Amino acid sequence: MVYVWTVQWYQEASADPLRSSVSSYRASCVNISTLECDFTRIPQSIYQFGKYTGRVRAQSGTETSAWVESNNITLDRETFITSPNVSLLSNAAAIEVIIQDPVFRISSLRALYSSATYNITYWQDGQRQKTKNMSNILQNRVVLSDLEPWTRYCVQVQISTGRRPNHLSQPSTAVCESTTIGSLGGSRGDVCRHGDGRVALVVIAVDLMKRPNSSWYIAIAEEIFHQVIIIPDSSVLEAERPLEAEPPHNTQT
Repeated sequence: MVYVWTVQWYQEASADPLRSSVSSYRASCVNISTLECDFTRIPQSIYQFGKYTGRVRAQSGTETSAWVESNNITLDRETFITSPNVSLLSNAAAIEVIIQDPVFRISSLRALYSSATYNITYWQDGQRQKTKNMSNILQNRVVLSDLEPWTRYCVQVQISTGRRPNHLSQPSTAVCESTTIGSLGGSRGDVCRHGDGRVALVVIAVDLMKRPNSSWYIAIAEEIFHQVIIIPDSSVLEAERPLEAEPPHNTQT
């Protein structure tokens, strides 16, 4: 026997003064074979702060069941919130957490839950039992700075609506990222190793500058300087010398 279902809903008196109350049921899904019906397919009829009741009946051929009503639901209090999207950006020995709110069919998270905050959980990869937590975070970009350099960390984020206790979103998928060098050029161990290297270089330099223990020294060759004079060729001088005017000849009469 094949069944199909018809789903209807109605809205109680609206909290929005611009919306009138709905006293009669409206059809949402008619003769469907699936076991779910999405009311948000008709968003112009759905109010995010509204209170709704649904009803459903089954039909097989010419036979139809009685209507069965659902419990009353209030959308902003009972909405199932999917997980936020989380990405990480490594910056030296810190990791920046970037959070994106889930997309709603109608309205938006911030319009519906203006006081929503984030709960951030993070831990070293492989040490899930040693988590650290940050709660009631308002910003969607947060820097985790109390981290070890050259270490891989994993982060998970959950949204708290603040509307009622434990009204939380689904937790995000854990994402992981590694820190790199510390903000001061490395961890304490790295600084010590670098310091040892500098000391070793100084000692080597001092050793190279010490005089040999021998009683005689290799003398540095004395530099001898000879003065050099460049004399140009006389033909060149003659060629470059300007012509002189001949003196006038005295004529006796």
